[in-house]
Amino acid sequence: MNLYAFELGRIKDLCFSELAKVLEKDELVDKNFDTAIFRLDLEDPQTLQDQLGGTIKIIEIFKVLEKDSTERDLEDAIQEHLETNFENQSGKIPFSISILSYKKHTQPNIKSLLNFSKKILKSLNLNSRFVNKGPFSPKPSTIFKARVIEKGVDINIIEGQKHIYIGKSVAIQNIDSYSARDYDKPKRDAKVGMLPPKLAQIMINLAGKSKSIYDPFCGTGTILIEAMLMGKDAVGSDIEEKLVDYTDENCKWAQKKFNLQNAFRAFTKDATKLDKNDLPEKIDAIVTEGYLGPALSHEPDESLQEKYFETLGLLHLEWLKRAEAITTQRCKIVMCLTAYKTKKGIVHLPNFEKLAKRAGYEIKKIYNYKRSDQVVTRDIVILEKL
Repeated sequence: MNLYAFELGRIKDLCFSELAKVLEKDELVDKNFDTAIFRLDLEDPQTLQDQLGGTIKIIEIFKVLEKDSTERDLEDAIQEHLETNFENQSGKIPFSISILSYKKHTQPNIKSLLNFSKKILKSLNLNSRFVNKGPFSPKPSTIFKARVIEKGVDINIIEGQKHIYIGKSVAIQNIDSYSARDYDKPKRDAKVGMLPPKLAQIMINLAGKSKSIYDPFCGTGTILIEAMLMGKDAVGSDIEEKLVDYTDENCKWAQKKFNLQNAFRAFTKDATKLDKNDLPEKIDAIVTEGYLGPALSHEPDESLQEKYFETLGLLHLEWLKRAEAITTQRCKIVMCLTAYKTKKGIVHLPNFEKLAKRAGYEIKKIYNYKRSDQVVTRDIVILEKL
């Protein structure tokens, strides 16, 4: 078993929870604010990476140092790795150094380490090309586009709670694939929300191990597509027949484009009127982003917040009651709730815990997922039957 570090995405607690759920049988060795280090057997890092919406890249650790290690110790570790792994390499080597989890004032000198590494590669008769722009860690998109992992090496220096870890990136988010799933599918509709594929992945993983998922507000089919990509059968429904047609077309497109073998089905139904005849399949989990309310460009005043929340609360109560009646005890729900970003902070749907209990559920966890340019944010809620 080896040590692997996972660089977490923007919403750290949400991304770590997804990772911990997926790696629940593996040992957490160390954790700092943007990396988590596990001990595990990992034969195909990119396959695991492709299943994790909240992990930016996976790093195989090749050296563990004490917390009081010097820059010379870092150089020795980098030199050993380069001389061992690039002695017989040819061509121009794309190269980068990433610094993770360090406080700004304690970060190693990237420029110095890059120059040192270039000298080592030159001593091996190799030309190299820095991907770093100035004395900063490169963006993950830059590493991906430059194909650093395939053609060269992205060395990561990570400050953990217990040690300093040095490793090489062995997998990274495939931004081209995410872009295709988000923007290239034949049917899109901004009016029904644009759930990012990465967030859909995270929500599916938070629902635990499952063979099938159901989305009662399937919209254009984002959650169904991500479920099939993760090897699950998918069922979706929506109150609007047009959106069910969109889901059907998008899922067929995804099956062909990504050679997916899992089944999907979509049907027209008001989620507040679901009955057992609608779901003859065995459903392991419900994962959904329901109606979030009207799109807003400005903070709603308190009266509007109250109005929107009242409408949304009634909707959630009714569909959750139906879901509770027609699913098994083990069927978990991961859903999005509307929240608003205001000058006073995030305003959440009030009394949802009581509402959930009325429907037969208890809240296990809530995470807020927000972007700086959005007024309407999402609370990601995990529910279990009482």
